[in-house]
Amino acid sequence: MNRVALGMAVIATAGLTVSLSPASPATASTAGTTAAGTAAGGAYDPDTCRQGFVWREARPFDHVCVAPEARDQAAQDNRLKAGRWVSGPYGPHTCVQGYVWREAFSGDDVCVTPEVRTQTRADNAAAAGRRGSTALPSPITLNRNVTFSGGVPVGGWTSLTLYDNGTYQWSGHIHDSGATSYNFTGVCVVRLSSGSAFVFETAGRLHGTFDSGSRDHNWSKSSSIPALSAAWRASASYNATCKNSVSLNLTGTIDSALQAVGYASQVIAILA
Repeated sequence: MNRVALGMAVIATAGLTVSLSPASPATASTAGTTAAGTAAGGAYDPDTCRQGFVWREARPFDHVCVAPEARDQAAQDNRLKAGRWVSGPYGPHTCVQGYVWREAFSGDDVCVTPEVRTQTRADNAAAAGRRGSTALPSPITLNRNVTFSGGVPVGGWTSLTLYDNGTYQWSGHIHDSGATSYNFTGVCVVRLSSGSAFVFETAGRLHGTFDSGSRDHNWSKSSSIPALSAAWRASASYNATCKNSVSLNLTGTIDSALQAVGYASQVIAILA
């Protein structure tokens, strides 16, 4: 799993390095909510091609979406492959002069013209953006009231909105109305079905009656994430959760939230 940091987050290869001092053992409290959604009209085959594209089918189950003429070319090259192979330095499937391996997938040694191989590589690179005839609806909105059990006098709200063009708004307000001070951590995670998880983080000190400083932790961050737009186009559904804690450090809260949404191939973190 890859982790990428955006904004102010500091990420290490093995995990997040941002941390806070733990709260008193007597304040071990967490709160969280989860959500899920699918594309309008319900779930569909994530390999469905957008209008104007078809599966290439260079081999069975080759569902890279290409222009119809590229599929025709792949079928023709498959039919002619035996006549383009000779025994040579690359074995019995060495290409005759003027041809190269297509490389539509690992081990694809069908011989094609260099122009066809170039187009094949371009189609592979563009594949994610050509899938999904039914788009995941925009925006995804997670508005949460924050409360804690066990008599912890901390509460407030968090708000996260994501848009299909890659922009987001992440904000919130948390207040400590008691005598004890707390280290607050908050996380919302949205995992798209294409495999990427987007982690929105915040952390701050809430000062109680006997501690100098603000009782409030406020944040507001708006920006754009190029990877979000690409992942959105390739997704048919999402899972989301928001976790808030006055006992765990930021890393612990993030790990708990990621476990709630399931495995992600890449994690992109934004700290406000």
